[in-house]
Amino acid sequence: MLTFRGTVQYTDGESEEFECGTAALAAYELYAMRNGFPVGAGMPPTLGSMVIAHHALNIAEGFETWRKTVSGVELNADGVNPTPPEASEA
Repeated sequence: MLTFRGTVQYTDGESEEFECGTAALAAYELYAMRNGFPVGAGMPPTLGSMVIAHHALNIAEGFETWRKTVSGVELNADGVNPTPPEASEA
């Protein structure tokens, strides 16, 4: 299973850690499709990290309002399946 772990740094100096699963990635995919952003390999990494953090932290306020209070997001993913050997042989 894919697990995301990260930290949000707020403009007021506070920080908050989070951990979540693939439901947070689905939240980004839905946000991206609604707003015309790429999904998958073309995903903007900073935007994706912020949407995943917003979902993982269960922020009540809307994303666009919340993101203005954030100075940065550090995001790491664990459990990513390695590339199968047959895919490398092509």
